Amino acid sequence: MNKLLSAATGLLLLLQASASSAASFTVDKKQSHITVYAKATGGDFKGYLTNYTATITGDPTTLKPSSASITWKFADLDTKKKKRNVKMLSWLDTGKHPGGSFKLSRVFDKKVVGKTQTYALGNLTIHGVSKQIVFPINATREGNSLTITGQAVIDTTDFNLPIIRMALIATVKPKLTIDFSLTGTGK
Repeated sequence: MNKLLSAATGLLLLLQASASSAASFTVDKKQSHITVYAKATGGDFKGYLTNYTATITGDPTTLKPSSASITWKFADLDTKKKKRNVKMLSWLDTGKHPGGSFKLSRVFDKKVVGKTQTYALGNLTIHGVSKQIVFPINATREGNSLTITGQAVIDTTDFNLPIIRMALIATVKPKLTIDFSLTGTGK
């Protein structure tokens, strides 16, 4: 009985130590952004994600996320042109697929040109299709404030979305750049 009690106590202490090493990160949307950059024949444009839900935990010492989940509705992606927004929502088929998500699988370091770079690996879901993506991230701390930045390039055809062509000459390139900066506080 004493061995069982000692093992249970040891397991409980181990779980508490593991839980205390991870901190949650509360994103301040006023200081943060998620922006999508598109290249098109008639001129490049940006889309700004005006609302999303982000849940991030990580190691406060190394500043590396251990888990992250970001979800959004495409109706909250604003290109600053009403007609383009309407066409974009139709193209994304938001009646069937109103939102998207990213779920972090792991974070790892890799030496690139003699410098260590941190990468995030996870699943991005758009248009009902989930694809694994890898992209570089950086984390910086200033007092209680933490900022995680990164940039990922995706090909919309990987998510079963057609290439947008208008008047047989104007095309929106299928490669989009997603740029983000999430600033908040750790708890």
